[in-house]
Amino acid sequence: MLRFRKNQLAASVSTVLIGCWLPSNSFAAEQLQEEASAKVGIEVIEVSYGYGSVKKQDLTGAVSTVELEDVVDQPSGNIMQNLQGRVPGLQITTNGSPNSAATVRIRGQGLGPLGNNDPLYVIDGVPTKSGMHELNSHDIADIQVLRDAAAASIFGARSGNGVIIITTKKGNEGLDFNFSFNQSYDDFNYELNPLNTQQRGQAVWQAAVNDGSDPNAASSLYSYDWNNDFNNPQLNNVVFPEFTDAAQVQRPADTNWFDEVTRSAKVTDLNFSVSGGSDKASIYSSLGYFGSEGVVEGSEFERISFRVNSDYQLTNKLKIGENFIVTNQESNLVNDLAGNILTLAIEQQSIVPVYNDKGGWGGPVPGVTDRDNPVRLIEMNRDNVSRFNKLMGNIFVEYEAIEDLTLKSSIGLDYGQYYFRNYTRAFQAGSLNYGDQLSVTENWNSSFSWTNTAEYKLDLDANHFTFLVGTEQIDYEYEGSVGFGSGFASDDRDYAHLSQATGDVRVEGDGDKWSLNSYFARMDYNFDDRYLAGLTIRRDGSSRFGSNNSYGNFPAISAGWVISNESFYDIEFLSTLKLRASWGKTGNQEIPTDATYTTYLSRYATRSLFTDQQDEGTAYDIGGANGGTLPSGFVKAQTGNDDLKWETSTQTNIGLDFGMRYETIYGSIDWFEKTTEDILTLTNPLATLGEGAQQWVNGGTIENSGFEFLIGYADYLTFDSLDGDIDVDISFNISSAKNKVVSLPEDVVNSFGGNGDDKTIVGHSVNSIYGYVADGLFQNQGEIDAHAAQSGAGLGRVRWKDLDGNGVIDENDQSFFTDTDPDFMYGLNMNFKYKNWDFNMFWQGVQGGEIRNSWRGFTDFTSLNIGSNYGDRVLDAWSVNNTDSNVPALTLIDNNGEGRQSSLFWEDGSYIKLRNLSIGYTPDEQWLSQYGISSARIYLQGSNLLTITPSGTLSQDPETPNGNFPIPKRITLGVNLSF
Repeated sequence: MLRFRKNQLAASVSTVLIGCWLPSNSFAAEQLQEEASAKVGIEVIEVSYGYGSVKKQDLTGAVSTVELEDVVDQPSGNIMQNLQGRVPGLQITTNGSPNSAATVRIRGQGLGPLGNNDPLYVIDGVPTKSGMHELNSHDIADIQVLRDAAAASIFGARSGNGVIIITTKKGNEGLDFNFSFNQSYDDFNYELNPLNTQQRGQAVWQAAVNDGSDPNAASSLYSYDWNNDFNNPQLNNVVFPEFTDAAQVQRPADTNWFDEVTRSAKVTDLNFSVSGGSDKASIYSSLGYFGSEGVVEGSEFERISFRVNSDYQLTNKLKIGENFIVTNQESNLVNDLAGNILTLAIEQQSIVPVYNDKGGWGGPVPGVTDRDNPVRLIEMNRDNVSRFNKLMGNIFVEYEAIEDLTLKSSIGLDYGQYYFRNYTRAFQAGSLNYGDQLSVTENWNSSFSWTNTAEYKLDLDANHFTFLVGTEQIDYEYEGSVGFGSGFASDDRDYAHLSQATGDVRVEGDGDKWSLNSYFARMDYNFDDRYLAGLTIRRDGSSRFGSNNSYGNFPAISAGWVISNESFYDIEFLSTLKLRASWGKTGNQEIPTDATYTTYLSRYATRSLFTDQQDEGTAYDIGGANGGTLPSGFVKAQTGNDDLKWETSTQTNIGLDFGMRYETIYGSIDWFEKTTEDILTLTNPLATLGEGAQQWVNGGTIENSGFEFLIGYADYLTFDSLDGDIDVDISFNISSAKNKVVSLPEDVVNSFGGNGDDKTIVGHSVNSIYGYVADGLFQNQGEIDAHAAQSGAGLGRVRWKDLDGNGVIDENDQSFFTDTDPDFMYGLNMNFKYKNWDFNMFWQGVQGGEIRNSWRGFTDFTSLNIGSNYGDRVLDAWSVNNTDSNVPALTLIDNNGEGRQSSLFWEDGSYIKLRNLSIGYTPDEQWLSQYGISSARIYLQGSNLLTITPSGTLSQDPETPNGNFPIPKRITLGVNLSF
């Protein structure tokens, strides 16, 4: 989209809005467009659109282009992490782990916990479900998000949740060397404030006094000097024992566990690339390094990537090329354990030391919850490093058989190999005592794709046709194994291999294989740049389904009307107006390959949860030998379903694109409705149905609907006080997506709570939460007497709502009281450029939807986790002298069932974040040329600098509540150089 200031050409091009362009019936617009083409050398802007490309003005589907220049300063192991709030309808959830993958949802949470919700990624024409974590973000040239069925249906079977198309960089004429480096510093400060040792002792005393019990009998960790007056209690002193353990090696401590397990961290992002070419050939190659520490002590991730993209014009009609990336990723186990480590940092009492008097690990003792030492988890897992190697890319041939007919064949490979040797040394930490254990995991997966297309473009006066037909074959294979062993003579990691294990040695393995055979066709039509139409059909055959239902058909139709190009259109202020509409079907095949079969497994032995004996396995001493290796039988694992068929989503989309003042103001509006039927889901049958009753079924229908809105302003502003223009580009987007469960199978519906009769999730969001509704705290005896009969009611106790009105609080007083779906999501991006300086500010937010704050089980209660630590909110708990508190009165006995699933633990998930704040400087090219540099830029950037939450929200960061790896504040200093 071309941007103008006061009807004059701006020497830049914006690709924020798909489908907006200058009206051809306006003389001024035509003149400006011709000037633009001549001045900046741009004829047509095309976007990737399913096995080819299409002119932006010809698009009739809901497609968004990501502005990569807005996120290039932000270092990330996954480019998707930087796109939160930047594309309407694109919801991204992530955390602060160095190797965090991004959970991507297009147009809402979709099927929620029922089924597959992930989009399909197509990287340089190679389809994959693995995501973006293996890619070097510096290699990416273009990202397109296909949101509606008309745009995505060409990908058929795996496009039900939308498609994200990634195109990597190609070579240009000449020879350019590019170098980029940035260094980031991460930090995160917790506000949970666990109690210190003295404070926890006081809290236990207060809880015992409230219960009317002897505080000195409450815990072996404390004895109390107090006045022994329950009517007017006064605490004089908390007395601690000299040792807290029977072995007398562990003295009372005052450990700040958060300080012990967190740190300021560094992130290094280094990339070198070379780009070159001639009129016949081009090449782009890069070498990248990304190394990230996490704010949890010991967490680390490293990725080295190498890419080469090239193409060569063998003849005037024949071109060959390839796009390949090879990566090596290493990640230690601390990344995955970080959530548990952070939970332990509040759960573990401060009285427990990191090390005991003999230099061993401090750990739980009588009076302390049987929880591990989080520092031990870090130190003993730093060297448990996994390695993942990926080879991904394609080789293609293009041949122009006749004029405007292009034949293309592409062979793609997506190969991954994983290795992880996890060695746990024997240890003792307080009452915890474990032997050594080794597990070695190896697996590989390969997805081979072969795609053939023929594209023909036909122009008949004002009629412009593009025809595309193609076939695609995808073959996937996986194989994995894991070996176990224990009893090593040495705890040296270099010695701990399976061959040295003396006990519990066993090996397990599995494999998988499936294929997809597809045929597709598409026709795009443009009449006089006024009337647009598109037709798509794809037929997919999957080996995951039985022969009766192996094939599914996925059609789509779309149309567009460029109203502003009509001869009767005469609204000068509204320079562009385009109406779009589409309808189509997409599919989903994400089920196990054995879903249609009844399966039996041999389970040699399974350790019981209730005894130390081996039982419940399929091994049996049928010969009565009473020793040796026992023969194993089989157990039914699942019931097959011969009638299993494709899951299908039908989506309608209506959109409007507009531009005002020759695109200085631009925007789009989209409304969509999507119905997903025959959802592929796994049943959760009652135990009375017998062993192996679990079954994959087509069950249920979910309806999704919502809107997406984008508006932007791009112009050059002049001020008398400045000797140059300010380039301004501001955009705002907002979107909403709601869903409703229309129907579900009987053996699935009660997996979401309810009574199976008048209270089920049907009619609610699939992300609804079921439980009791808290109604404040009882303030006096009169409130208790007037309320429904509630077992455990008392002063300062939680009051439960009597939802059925029968005067008794029981299991019937549960309902679907909230859901996790946001009301809407939004983003505000502001770019300013003045002379050599550039400035960016980006805000992203979520409004509505609730999150579970599981921390409240620690921070607000002394009765739910008796041996754990508590948060400082308990110091302000309800009492007869402190009735304004919303923290229940302290107690050591949970007579009121306050740990039950209820609204008490759920709170507003709204937030506003300052995602990005950056300033950059580009030196003059004339000055740089003295040093052999063609261009350069240095910048200072900050991420997640500010989070604003509603009053009453206890979660510090609603985006990563509870024991997730927190998203840190980040400061980055970087430089980009080209030679």
